[in-house]
Amino acid sequence: MDTSWMSEPRSSTAFLKGLGEFLDVECKKNANGAGEIKCPCVKCTNNLSVTRDKATQHIICNGIMKGYNADHLQIGKEVAQVGIWGTKSKGSPHNHWSFRLENNHKLKKITIDHGDLIFSLMFTTEDDRGTFNDSKKFGGWNGGNEESEVTLDFDEEIIGINGTVGVSTGTYAGYTIISSLSFITNKTTHGPFGQTIGTPFDVPWNKGSFGGFYGLAGYYIDGIGVYLKASQETARVGLWGTEFHTGPQYRWSFCLEENFKLTKITIDHGDMISSLTFTSEDCMGSAHVSNKAGGYKDGTAVSEVSLAWDEEIIGMNGTFGVSSGTCGGKTISSLCFITNKRSHGPFGRVTRTSFSVPWSKGSFAGFYGTASYYIDSIGVYLRATA
Repeated sequence: MDTSWMSEPRSSTAFLKGLGEFLDVECKKNANGAGEIKCPCVKCTNNLSVTRDKATQHIICNGIMKGYNADHLQIGKEVAQVGIWGTKSKGSPHNHWSFRLENNHKLKKITIDHGDLIFSLMFTTEDDRGTFNDSKKFGGWNGGNEESEVTLDFDEEIIGINGTVGVSTGTYAGYTIISSLSFITNKTTHGPFGQTIGTPFDVPWNKGSFGGFYGLAGYYIDGIGVYLKASQETARVGLWGTEFHTGPQYRWSFCLEENFKLTKITIDHGDMISSLTFTSEDCMGSAHVSNKAGGYKDGTAVSEVSLAWDEEIIGMNGTFGVSSGTCGGKTISSLCFITNKRSHGPFGRVTRTSFSVPWSKGSFAGFYGTASYYIDSIGVYLRATA
């Protein structure tokens, strides 16, 4: 974004035009559930949440904060939204919460209020000047029994989370909530916090991708999702399964080209997922078939998922287990593709170890993983949507 307007007189047309464009971007990418942004004027020093109109008044009266340059404007760096696990939606906007990692900030601490479930979360970051910044406390209308802190080393970052989704008991019973959480870093696993009862979820991602968390909260943390930075247009989420075969010849990748639409998935399966083939259509209506991923060993059935013109994938779930016969490695045993219209599957044999990953509509960009006799592992490419 052009920042030359910042040096213009605050009453000038150029300044007001540039300010309007800047605030449009800020509100689109950084607004909280109430539609407010952190005020970047000199007096507020970016700590006060205000409406767009208030931010305009503050900046015209006080000037924009020193150092609020082109790099700082990248706070709203595009991210893909993965999730939500737990409660999906509620009517009141105050139930929505969001923590975005600002540019040149590092996550240093997570404060978790918990008991038999997760009551609240708070995040502490450090900027490049060594200043610490605390987020709001999300959730916690009903306090927990214990407070724990996850403190990250200077070279430690989050590369995944896992947890369980359960149902609250006691005074505020019957809510679908996050009953436990663990934070996975490049060094260790912090947790679990809460009580590991309910439906498990697990989402890993690439180092350097973490961009924050979001979700729903009230008395408790009702739902949680992850912001992932979209490096070079896409973010990689996963893998699920096992990297049983790790050489480059075993890696597979299907990434949708620009202006292409996924129209069909061909699944060769039996008690495992043997292979996957993807058919896409370009803007001229021509069909393009990908290379077959996996399939050194054929399955006993071939199924096709055909997507309608207005249908797109917004999630997948599946299981992985040990293959039969002479191979004996962990592979993807079942897959189900979730669209904005229905669930396709499951294909294969549903086994005990499961995974489930939803994402925001419009962000699907492809799949990747490892394969040999079967599909050993699978991950998803997501485009930035926020």
